[in-house]
Amino acid sequence: MTAARLACEMVKLDPAKWHEIRDRLPGSKEHRAAAKRLDGLHTFHFPVAFPEVFLRERPGFDVIVGNPPWEKTQVEEHEFWCRHMPGLRSLTQGERERLYQQLKRERPELVEAYEAEVRAQEGLRAALMAGPYPGMGAGHPDLYKAFCWRFWNLVCEDGGRIGVVLPRSALAAKGSTAFRQEVFSHAEAVDVTMLLNNRQWFFQDVHPQYTIGLVTVARREVERTPVALRGPYPSLDRYTGGVVREPAVFYGEDIRSWNDTASLPLLPTDDSVELFAQIRKSPRLDLDDGKSWRARPIQGDLNSTTGKPLMDLKSDECRAGFWPVFKGESFDIWTPDTGTYYAWADPKQVLPHLQEKRLRGGRNCKSPFSEFDPRLLRDPKTLPCLRPRIAFRRISRATDTRTIRVALVPPELVLTDVGPYLLWPRGSAPDEALLLGMMASLVLDWYARRFVETHMDFHIVDPLPIPRPLADDPLRRRAIELAGRLAAPDDRFAAWAKEVGVACGPLAADEKDDMIHELDAVVAHLYGLSEKHLVHIFETFHEGWGYDARLRATLKHFRDWKRREP
Repeated sequence: MTAARLACEMVKLDPAKWHEIRDRLPGSKEHRAAAKRLDGLHTFHFPVAFPEVFLRERPGFDVIVGNPPWEKTQVEEHEFWCRHMPGLRSLTQGERERLYQQLKRERPELVEAYEAEVRAQEGLRAALMAGPYPGMGAGHPDLYKAFCWRFWNLVCEDGGRIGVVLPRSALAAKGSTAFRQEVFSHAEAVDVTMLLNNRQWFFQDVHPQYTIGLVTVARREVERTPVALRGPYPSLDRYTGGVVREPAVFYGEDIRSWNDTASLPLLPTDDSVELFAQIRKSPRLDLDDGKSWRARPIQGDLNSTTGKPLMDLKSDECRAGFWPVFKGESFDIWTPDTGTYYAWADPKQVLPHLQEKRLRGGRNCKSPFSEFDPRLLRDPKTLPCLRPRIAFRRISRATDTRTIRVALVPPELVLTDVGPYLLWPRGSAPDEALLLGMMASLVLDWYARRFVETHMDFHIVDPLPIPRPLADDPLRRRAIELAGRLAAPDDRFAAWAKEVGVACGPLAADEKDDMIHELDAVVAHLYGLSEKHLVHIFETFHEGWGYDARLRATLKHFRDWKRREP
């Protein structure tokens, strides 16, 4: 079966002649081809191994309990070399590239080992992609995705039970969307208990910031599938105290309405349900009503791997006329340029490349560029990299001090794929400032942390709930003023700041902090939150953070704006 999926020749079987076929197959051309194709893959056919389970009146296992492998099927070259030379991680990108080349010359046995790993993983990846695992092509074809489908298909459809340990990505990542939609539509009940592997209290060999799901599923068709959520628990004490309390319960159709991927939120406490529901009332970021502003996330300008021919990775200083190439650490919230760069790039080479890339996107209906006027696309002077734009870090964890790390980055720079940015088919600079203020707020970050595990991917960004206040709303005007001023710390943003209608230049530290606190308060009002909601955000935002002073300052502004309500 597995060999046939991998394009080996099918052998037609006539059950009436099974004994004849059975004697002919071993050693045949078809058998040798299949064995070669399956070399290194440890295949197992459950119906053949357990006929008494699958030929009974209620076919399938009554119970499946396990902890499937979570390994990726892709060998990252930099991870391979860092495995053998740990000090590589502390080097700059340019130093790393030079050492890679040196190691390849001096350690041919490691090159051979790397190539062998790549071949082995390619074989496994081909088997997974060819299997009956919907969604395997979205993202990396990781092993846990296949195991999820195997559990579901091997258990008895009438009352079978599954009890497994899964990575958080199985419950939130795009690649497992089809699996979650299937389960949330056709299970009798689902129960999920989330564990934060803080200080590796649960798994010693799993990263301490990973979140793990203890998942039980009862398979049977019912009208509505209840989904019970508990955790995340960062310690054994919190776990033993939490599992005895009633969980938050949602229904499958509700979860499917929150986003396009049926991702489960990671709610800190039972009190989070009401706050989550209130934030969720706002329309999605990617709303396309034909009237209001429209913003869409898009990959950075250059891929950090395939775009290397257009980058200067060797120079320690920026050459005359070159632009910096930004990575994720090149910007942070209200810090548009940290001075830490990935490489340098010659705009004489990069701009024609980006223009051609944009024109191709304009002809592709799936690209955000297809929503723009073709005349604008044909003008190289309108390339996004020539003006300030909102960028966000793609690599980010829910357990970091902040998750939506967003900034209005300066013009005349190149963003890599770890720094996606927003395109604006419709909208103005004030709209841009408003959205920036929302994305930089603790309120929206608290919400995003319910879905993010390791990446701020587009399937999380697109459905982010974003209020759309009326043009004359004083809260809207104030959010634009605050975010616009915070986003324009130097002359690189002067033209943009003028469009927004705010001053441009550095801010004193205390003034900047006060504006950030007021912005959080204003955004909370725009979401329709109560003071209780705002306090809950601070109390549950980050494990062990000192928030008292910031909460007091934010509450002061929140109450001031509350008194202004008509």
